[in-house]
Order: sequence, then structure tokens, then C-alpha cells
Amino acid sequence: MVIESGYYKEAVMHIILKDQLVYFPEVFDYFGSDLKRVKNIPNLVSQLNVYPDQVGILRVRSKCDRWKEGERCYFPILLHKHSELTKLIILDLHVRLKHAGCYSLLAELRKEFWIPHYFSVVKNVLEDCVTCKRYNGRSVKLNQSPYRDVRLHPSEIPFGYVYIDYFGPYTVKQEHRKLKVWVLCLTCMFTRAVNLKICVDMSVKEFLRSFMLHTFDYGLPQFCVSDLGTQIVAGGNIIMDFLKDPETQMHFDEAGVQSIKFDRYFKGCSQMGSLVEICIKMVKHLINKSIGTNVLEFRDFEFVVSQTCHLVNRQPIAFKEALRDSSNEPVPHPITPERLIHGYDLLSINVIPDLQPDPEIDLEYILGTTPSERIKNNYQKLNAIRKNLIDNYHSEFLATLIKQAIDKKDRYRPCHHQHLNVGDIVLIKETHVKPLNYPMGKITEVIKNTSGEVTNAIVLKGKTNELVKRHITSLIPLLKPDIAEEINPSVNEELDAKPKFRGRSRRRAAVESEKRTRHVLQD
Repeated sequence: MVIESGYYKEAVMHIILKDQLVYFPEVFDYFGSDLKRVKNIPNLVSQLNVYPDQVGILRVRSKCDRWKEGERCYFPILLHKHSELTKLIILDLHVRLKHAGCYSLLAELRKEFWIPHYFSVVKNVLEDCVTCKRYNGRSVKLNQSPYRDVRLHPSEIPFGYVYIDYFGPYTVKQEHRKLKVWVLCLTCMFTRAVNLKICVDMSVKEFLRSFMLHTFDYGLPQFCVSDLGTQIVAGGNIIMDFLKDPETQMHFDEAGVQSIKFDRYFKGCSQMGSLVEICIKMVKHLINKSIGTNVLEFRDFEFVVSQTCHLVNRQPIAFKEALRDSSNEPVPHPITPERLIHGYDLLSINVIPDLQPDPEIDLEYILGTTPSERIKNNYQKLNAIRKNLIDNYHSEFLATLIKQAIDKKDRYRPCHHQHLNVGDIVLIKETHVKPLNYPMGKITEVIKNTSGEVTNAIVLKGKTNELVKRHITSLIPLLKPDIAEEINPSVNEELDAKPKFRGRSRRRAAVESEKRTRHVLQD
């Protein structure tokens, strides 16, 4: 803020003087009294060396002159930190400096004004700048996952609580033509086992077929968690509606079986913790690195997927506690998802001679006789991919577990959670979109966890007037309802308005053609 000469300067000085009379009455009483005693000096005068100038405005005397006008020297003007005038001066200077940061604003502000607790006052004022929030606003943080109870107390039945996700596509060959396939991954939240099913497309019918094949293997799950994939959402609704039949519910009640329930986490955050992320990541990593750029036959791809599922289910998740403290005992056998499901380790020996690995390359997997020297041509590609699959699993499994524990700084440090309520105006973070272009929305519904933290929200988009489901970590708080009404009273009216059709404008030739057609039909 630059105090110019003329009537503007006189008006500003008059406003500052009136504001000081409100917030520093004891200082004015001291300088206005005839009898000045040392014991009556206000603390503000003794600490900051405050004095009134020729006009009566309180200034802070310092060793250095801040600015001069002719031969007269001036010192910074004293302002109160809770004054509304102080806030307006800071905001005005902030706009003049093109929304500069806190330190740049402080350097310019100190030339003319003295405010107690400079930094905290400026920081609190800049937090309310709507323009800066669009550029520098941060999303809400959480201390607890919304699925904490599910992860801590899952069903002790294998694949009772499952996490469903798709990955792919992969190109395979079948009957001399290429086609794309996807893999449906079902992860058990109790044993950390995975079950992989190949899907030829992303339709609801194919999802129901793959889910039915999974139930043939491990039975009907009780609780399923997935993202907002259209085929998973539609398939889950079909299954739940189908099982609502009274006879089916009666059979479930008599058998003591809990009916299946599908839950979806909102878009913006897919972190379910290491419980499922590491399993799905390992499956995709093994298949991608082992296949590479090769195009397999459909049956060979099915073989690779089955072996990947077998390897991941044999990863150790714990060791037997009874042998931990005994130094004389041999190394304890690891507890694996395979052992938790079947009760023992499956004996998986390669029975195809042409797929036997080379002893010089992988000595740990010699389980049979020496392989034939002449490998058939149709097994060469599959043999190389199988070797890559085993090598990648053993070389990167331990490194992945170590990295998982130290990959994020302050992973377990508590964070400050900012609560969002219904009616708040927020910015919706979107990928590949600049912060200035983040769409604005209004919260219509919130979902909380057991700690009272808001985890998910349903937001009404301002541009398209559609309801979207977003995780709280993908939302940036912008305005509260009372602040939004003060800045723009019509903001809620615009968000609550009915959606308008915003189609593509018609070409002039099409409009002229329609007019001529009407004219011909009338004649």
C-alpha cells in the first residue's frame, strides 16, 4: 500500500487515526495527560518506543529511518493485529503485488507499517485469499483409513472379504488373430492370497462369469471392495438384487451364512494399505516384466497367469512364533497364503520336459531330470517367459517389502484433519489439469469413519451440475457457506440450478437446409 499525496493521503491518515483510537486508547490517554509518570507508561510505549507524530498518529521509533518526504523523516505506523483495517491493508498490498507470498508481502509491508506478530497476522490473512487457494490449496489429509475395521478384523474364512480390481489389457493370439484380454484379480483380506481370472472383455456379463468361477473355487464371499468401475458396480448390484429373494435369504439364515455386500471406494484415492496394494502390484509387475513385448498364445498366457497366482500365494507373510526365540531350532517354515488356505504347501513340480529351466541359469528350480537338448519351437517363448517370471519374483520380492516400509516420509505421523461439511465449496482435483482449472463443486453429502473424520463426499459439480463421488484427499477446501454468501450470494443458486443443455452449436448450412425443407413442405 503506497500512501499518495493529496486528499487520498489525508483520508487514509484520518482512517488510521480513528482505528488507533479504538485499539490503543490507553496510549492516547497517556500522551494526552498533563502529568506523565514512569509507572503509568503503557507497556506498548516502553517496549516499542511509540510516539505520536504531528498529526497524532502513533508511530514506532527505530534506529533507521524507514522513508522520507523532503527533509522530514517518518517511522512506521503502528497497527493492531486484530484490526479490520489491518486486514484490508494487507489484502490491498497483496493484490498490488500480484498475490505475492508471505515473505515478499512482509518485506513491503514493513516499509510503512508496524504490526505486532507480523508473520502470523499476514499468514492468517492470506489463508482467506480465494485466488491463492486455487494455486496453493492442499487437499484434506486423513489419520485413519475408512476400511480400518475391515482390515483389522476381516473374516477368518479364506476369501470371505475380498478386494476386486482389473488390470490389463494384454494382447494374445487365438486362432491366428490377435485379441485383448484383461485379468480380474481377487485378493483375500485375511490370507493375502490372490485369485486371477482371465476376461475376454470388460462387460458386465464377463465379470459375472469370472466372479462365478471364483465362487466355484472358494465359495461366495461376504464382503467385496472395489473401485467405481462400471462393470463391477453394475455386476455387484445385479448379484445383491438377485440374492434378495426371500427363499434365498431364508436359506442363508438357516445355514448361518451372511449375504454378500459390495462396497466401493470413491474416486481420488485407491489406497487400501499394504494389505492389497502390494499383492496387486506384484502380480502386475511379474506378468508385465516376464511377458514384455511378446505376444503369447491364449493358452500360454493362461499358463503364465496361473503360475503367477501360484508364486504370489507362496510368498511368506509371517513365521512361526514358537521357533522365533529358540537358537537351536532350524529356520522356521514361513506361513504363506497357500498354507493358510489348504493347510499345507502344495507340491508343484514341473511335469512338462520342454519347460524345464536351464540348470546353469536357475539351480533352485531343478525338480526333475535333465531337460531335453532339443526344445520344441512352440515352447521356446513360453520357456523364456517362465524363466523371467521366476527370476523377477526372487530378485525383487524382498526389495519390495523393504521399500514398502520406508518409501514415504512421516508415514505414521499424525496429521491435522480439516473437516468438511454439507454446503462447503471445494475444488475437485483432476489428473492432467492445472490448479487454476480445477472444477468447483458443492458438497451435498459426507461419509465419516469411526474416528469422526470425513473420508468420502458426494459433490455437485458447478459446470455440469452432476453428482460425483470423490475421496476426501482429492478435494481442496475453498469456501464455507457463510463466506461464500458474502463473496457471491448467487453462488449457491448457480450450483442448485437445474442442469442446462449445453450441446454443440449447429452449423449454418444445417440451419439453412432445415428452413428450406420446411418451406418446401409447406408449399
